[in-house]
Amino acid sequence: MTAPAAVQPALGDANTLPSGCYWSTDPDDGLLLIPGCMARVQDPDADCTCATLAARLARVEEELREEREKAAYARRWYAAVAEALDAHPAGREIRTDAHRRAGR
Repeated sequence: MTAPAAVQPALGDANTLPSGCYWSTDPDDGLLLIPGCMARVQDPDADCTCATLAARLARVEEELREEREKAAYARRWYAAVAEALDAHPAGREIRTDAHRRAGR
């Protein structure tokens, strides 16, 4: 079993190895498949089912969008609470107590 030259990435260490399937060279210059998905663990000739770079990018972009939505909600919530405190007769004391409790 051989892999096309374009599939063979440069060797790396534990911090630089790709997370999906990849081909490596053993000490005798033989090709060695390092599987990253169950499909290839069970059958080295099977199609790789690892997430493609585009799929990984889409997942990270979705996570970023969700985090931005959470941050926007948190800003709206903070603004609403601040307005409620400003309108409350004891708002200044409540805000001072909250800052003290939060360690600010």
